[in-house]
Amino acid sequence: MVISGIYVETIPGQAEQAAAQLTKLDGVEVHHIHEEKKVILTLETVTVDQSYKTAEKFKDVAGVLAICLVYTNFEDEPFYQEVAGVQ
Repeated sequence: MVISGIYVETIPGQAEQAAAQLTKLDGVEVHHIHEEKKVILTLETVTVDQSYKTAEKFKDVAGVLAICLVYTNFEDEPFYQEVAGVQ
């Protein structure tokens, strides 16, 4: 499991609409909207590649200005488990 904490900056006043669209994406959970322009969310996927592909879709959401990866944990990512010989 890959878990990422992400901060999304939106056009002021469009955070609620952007958050509603973001939550429609698989693995996205919105935790907080701040000052009507900042969205704090987590993204959970199975692989790093899936995480990247989902986050790329954030760019297509109306009102999104910037995306910032704040935290990620990928120690359980299948590829790294396989390389390490962990079953």
